[in-house]
Amino acid sequence: MEYKILFSNIGYARGINGFLRHHLLYSYRYLYCSQIVQEQSLKQLKEIISFENPDICCLIEIDTGSASSANFNQLGHLINANYNFFDIENKYRLNSWLRTFHHTRGKSSAVIAKRPLICEYLHFVHGIKTLIYKISLEEGLTLFFAHFSLKRRIRNKQLQEIRHMIDNTQGEIILMGDFNILVGLEELKPLLEKGDLVLLNREEEPTFTFHKHRLLLDLCICSRNIAKNTELKIIPQPFSDHSALLLKIS
Repeated sequence: MEYKILFSNIGYARGINGFLRHHLLYSYRYLYCSQIVQEQSLKQLKEIISFENPDICCLIEIDTGSASSANFNQLGHLINANYNFFDIENKYRLNSWLRTFHHTRGKSSAVIAKRPLICEYLHFVHGIKTLIYKISLEEGLTLFFAHFSLKRRIRNKQLQEIRHMIDNTQGEIILMGDFNILVGLEELKPLLEKGDLVLLNREEEPTFTFHKHRLLLDLCICSRNIAKNTELKIIPQPFSDHSALLLKIS
């Protein structure tokens, strides 16, 4: 089993890197961002993908076309001959009005890969953005990725929910995501207390920037049985306030 998996919060390709200057100059892009800016951001993401050459790219905060993104489909800009498999799904629950509201209708998570994958959509019971991707990489190896709530109370319930999903999944697992653990790693107790899962991130290596603040929000967790065969790399993204994660499994 050998894989390279890239996880990236692309921040809807708004080109805001998290530093105060960018927020002051470009905050209007949260309401409307031109296609030119998005294409520039996606070009930088494609350069990372080309250099790192992952087998699978897991993307959150990607837009298929909404009023705030000038109705630009960002996924179409990433697909090429090398990454010709793709899957994309709206991040809100199936009955949510946010799926059709003009400013949020395209807000999604997505996968692009070098080969076809079996993707399943799961949803948190709690929260507004509820999508969880479940991907079968091979027999006995499953990849989950998700975007957790900004509200601690909801986030704690979501961590318990995904723990239950993992418990009901046979074989080894990988879990990647923007966990939004604003209080710190102690929030991961519902996931890690059994001891069968391992956090691969180093606490001293943050993944998120907001002005002078550096936080560890984007995480990779895997089964203890495969942890010794993994390597996690943090990759700065100049177009986003989040760094990407590159997981190597050998």
